[in-house]
Amino acid sequence: MTLTTTQKSIQELLHGDRQYQIPDFQRPYVWEEEQAETLVNDLLGAWRTNDGDYFLGSIVLVQHPSGDDVDIIDGQQRLTTLCILVSLLRHLEEDPALRDELGSLLLIAQSRIKDLDERPRLSVRECDRDFFDTFIIGDNIDSLLDVDGDSLTRPSVRRIVANARAMLDVLSNPDMLMPSEISDFIRYLTLHVSLIEVSTDSYQAAHRIFSVLNTRGVPLSAADIFKARVLSRVAPDARARYAHLWEQSIDSLGTENPDAFFGHLLTLTLRAPARRALIDAFDEQVLTPFFTSRSGEEFIDEVLVPSARAYTLATLEPLVGHPAATPLELLRLYDSSDWKPAAMSVLRAGHGDEETTSLLLLLERVYGTAVAARLSPSSRTARVIEFIGALEDGESLNVACSVPDTVRHRAAETISRPLPQSSIRKILLYHAMVAEHGSFPTRLPRSMGVLCGLPSSHIRGVDEDIDLRAWNKRLGSFILSTIKSRTVSQAPDWDTVVRATHRVMTLGEFTVGSLPSTGGEIHAADLEKRQRYLTQLILDYWDIRRDSDGVDLSVLSSADLEAAVDKRSAARGRQVRLADVVATGIISPGDTFVWRRRNLGNVYAVTISPEGTIVLPDGQEVASPSAAVTALTGTSSAAALDVFVRESDGKKLRDLWDSYRSRFASS
Repeated sequence: MTLTTTQKSIQELLHGDRQYQIPDFQRPYVWEEEQAETLVNDLLGAWRTNDGDYFLGSIVLVQHPSGDDVDIIDGQQRLTTLCILVSLLRHLEEDPALRDELGSLLLIAQSRIKDLDERPRLSVRECDRDFFDTFIIGDNIDSLLDVDGDSLTRPSVRRIVANARAMLDVLSNPDMLMPSEISDFIRYLTLHVSLIEVSTDSYQAAHRIFSVLNTRGVPLSAADIFKARVLSRVAPDARARYAHLWEQSIDSLGTENPDAFFGHLLTLTLRAPARRALIDAFDEQVLTPFFTSRSGEEFIDEVLVPSARAYTLATLEPLVGHPAATPLELLRLYDSSDWKPAAMSVLRAGHGDEETTSLLLLLERVYGTAVAARLSPSSRTARVIEFIGALEDGESLNVACSVPDTVRHRAAETISRPLPQSSIRKILLYHAMVAEHGSFPTRLPRSMGVLCGLPSSHIRGVDEDIDLRAWNKRLGSFILSTIKSRTVSQAPDWDTVVRATHRVMTLGEFTVGSLPSTGGEIHAADLEKRQRYLTQLILDYWDIRRDSDGVDLSVLSSADLEAAVDKRSAARGRQVRLADVVATGIISPGDTFVWRRRNLGNVYAVTISPEGTIVLPDGQEVASPSAAVTALTGTSSAAALDVFVRESDGKKLRDLWDSYRSRFASS
């Protein structure tokens, strides 16, 4: 048996004639959007802060008996995601030579001398190979973006599409990465990001190494490291008492991962997504600034204890009988957790019951509409962070919680069309039930599922040219039930429907828990009426039934809503320069914009020059809001369009950007 260990940059790793092969016995590609976005944000953060080389961990390989090729035993998720990232950067880069170099990282060139055919650098599992080679290895990102993810049958392929879109969202955001900076980031990624390659010629040895790396011992968690750091700032005679208080707070999180809690606390403190690994970011951006003037005792008393209590209330404890139980129960239905920092902010502030309930209802509206509108994780997080900023700075929540027309149209479109994802079906039905009932019913069984679809043989009045299978995926054809359909996409018979409807609450004429029927038959017109009724319930609950033009979105067809979304998205997708906005008069030379960082006690006032630049307090001029943030703070962590507010009328730059887009960008 041979064993080698080598640190390699991405460029060194994806070089030469070696092909990395993922054996079919490996699990499929399982990374979700959140993990892919975190990887990109971490890399951008390290590059932006000039934080030296970035280490991505290790990969375990088994060498083939002949040739350079290897099987990946550990590390396929990271390597697959890195290849997607390289493909996206190739798509964004304009320099043809650099694009070709990136292509060589993904594709091994043909060699007549070596008798080698052209082939992918990474060979994924056979079931996903054609798709991956076509869209990721091949230069076909534009086509990938047009793929209907809901039409894909394999979850691994759906994740490739979703993760590519999520990472492209980050890379295309000028506040994160300007087009002129892409080349520089590519050089950092390929030359300064590295992994440890552990290579052996024995599968047995490889699996033993994998087991040691992943299961041997109990490594220190981020929470353990933070505990030691904080307790070192506690007076010796009080250390035992505060260590106990720390452990009580962490134990209150139950089975929740304490590192997840600290991740949410980091987001809440920074009012921005973390751009670096948790341990480094929390230590440098939370603990170090705190300890410049305050003690470990104060951190535990004023930060840890109330935040842990708020986190527990938000995520674990049922608030039976409390009016805030309804928005919290709805928030807990969502698959992702990026709403939790905002809920923690509300719950640790100590508001009265009525105000707490009102704030959580607003938060659920902000988050729920973002999910229904299929906004990207980064866009959802931006909305949550805007909510946190307004709440903690005492600013208008009406502005922070306003729902743009684009989001209203997209949310209504989601509700109107077939719903292939089981999670969104349940979320929407619960919202309709709460809207109909007035609160979260306390007598509802805790374990509820969604009965998907109806037996086609019992539906009447549907035109012959309409596909019942698609029609059966609409909201009007679903019911909440204690009968869970884990494997059946459509109710097999009418008896199943009857049993399901008898086990739920019935409320109103066309209820969430029942279907309109006569003698075991359901007429399409009644289902259409139920669809309309449920849609109106949900849109009214979120207060998004009408757009800014007064149009009732519940009566529009899917095609009309899609057309409205496309029109507005096209306008919003255009890059807007400050100079363009100034030229239209929406922003005037001499306008003053203020950024108040109340948590740090900083106030920045900037003015607009006649040339359409931003004049900083020291007289320096920059061309864009994001450049202003970077010049003022040394980082780009803040959402520039959301932090600068015009002194004369209180409008954010984002409001003025949206005004420009709606009036001029589509022309």
